[in-house]
Amino acid sequence: MKAHQNDIIPCGIGLLAICLFIRYWVGKRRFNRRGIGGLQHFSTYRKAVATTFGETLLLIIANLCGLAGLFLLAIAGFDHLKF
Repeated sequence: MKAHQNDIIPCGIGLLAICLFIRYWVGKRRFNRRGIGGLQHFSTYRKAVATTFGETLLLIIANLCGLAGLFLLAIAGFDHLKF
Protein backbone atom coordinates (compact mmCIF):
# COMPACT_ATOMS: atom_id res chain seq x y z
CA MET A 1 0.00 0.00 0.00
CA LYS A 2 1.47 3.30 -1.10
CA ALA A 3 1.24 6.38 1.12
CA HIS A 4 -0.55 9.20 -0.61
CA GLN A 5 0.69 12.75 -0.79
CA ASN A 6 -2.47 13.87 1.01
CA ASP A 7 -1.32 11.91 4.07
CA ILE A 8 2.36 12.85 3.95
CA ILE A 9 2.13 16.65 3.80
CA PRO A 10 -0.02 17.18 6.94
CA CYS A 11 2.16 14.75 8.89
CA GLY A 12 5.31 16.59 7.81
CA ILE A 13 3.86 19.98 8.70
CA GLY A 14 2.60 18.62 12.03
CA LEU A 15 6.03 17.23 12.93
CA LEU A 16 7.65 20.56 12.04
CA ALA A 17 5.10 22.39 14.20
CA ILE A 18 5.81 20.05 17.12
CA CYS A 19 9.53 20.67 16.67
CA LEU A 20 9.13 24.44 16.69
CA PHE A 21 6.78 24.39 19.68
CA ILE A 22 9.09 22.25 21.82
CA ARG A 23 12.13 24.36 20.91
CA TYR A 24 10.22 27.55 21.73
CA TRP A 25 8.94 26.15 25.05
CA VAL A 26 12.38 24.96 26.20
CA GLY A 27 13.99 28.23 25.13
CA LYS A 28 11.40 30.25 27.01
CA ARG A 29 11.92 28.18 30.17
CA ARG A 30 15.69 28.65 29.92
CA PHE A 31 15.28 32.38 29.34
CA ASN A 32 13.01 32.78 32.37
CA ARG A 33 15.55 30.97 34.60
CA ARG A 34 18.37 33.34 33.72
CA GLY A 35 19.53 35.86 36.27
CA ILE A 36 21.12 39.24 35.87
CA GLY A 37 24.52 37.69 35.13
CA GLY A 38 23.12 35.51 32.33
CA LEU A 39 23.42 32.19 34.17
CA GLN A 40 20.56 29.83 34.88
CA HIS A 41 19.58 29.64 38.55
CA PHE A 42 18.32 26.47 40.23
CA SER A 43 17.36 25.96 43.87
CA THR A 44 19.16 22.60 44.20
CA TYR A 45 21.76 20.64 42.30
CA ARG A 46 19.31 17.78 41.77
CA LYS A 47 16.82 20.11 40.07
CA ALA A 48 19.58 21.49 37.87
CA VAL A 49 20.69 18.05 36.70
CA ALA A 50 17.15 16.73 36.19
CA THR A 51 15.96 19.84 34.37
CA THR A 52 19.01 20.03 32.11
CA PHE A 53 18.76 16.32 31.29
CA GLY A 54 15.00 16.52 30.60
CA GLU A 55 15.30 19.60 28.42
CA THR A 56 18.20 18.10 26.47
CA LEU A 57 16.15 14.96 25.88
CA LEU A 58 13.19 17.07 24.74
CA LEU A 59 15.41 19.03 22.34
CA ILE A 60 16.76 15.79 20.84
CA ILE A 61 13.19 14.56 20.33
CA ALA A 62 12.22 17.92 18.82
CA ASN A 63 15.16 17.81 16.42
CA LEU A 64 14.24 14.28 15.35
CA CYS A 65 10.64 15.41 14.76
CA GLY A 66 11.90 18.31 12.68
CA LEU A 67 14.15 16.09 10.58
CA ALA A 68 11.35 13.56 10.10
CA GLY A 69 8.99 16.37 9.05
CA LEU A 70 11.49 17.74 6.55
CA PHE A 71 12.09 14.22 5.23
CA LEU A 72 8.36 13.64 4.75
CA LEU A 73 7.95 16.98 2.97
CA ALA A 74 10.93 16.16 0.75
CA ILE A 75 9.39 12.80 -0.14
CA ALA A 76 6.11 14.52 -0.97
CA GLY A 77 8.00 17.04 -3.12
CA PHE A 78 9.89 14.34 -5.00
CA ASP A 79 6.69 12.35 -5.50
CA HIS A 80 5.11 15.45 -6.96
CA LEU A 81 7.84 15.64 -9.61
CA LYS A 82 7.22 13.11 -12.35
CA PHE A 83 10.47 11.91 -13.87
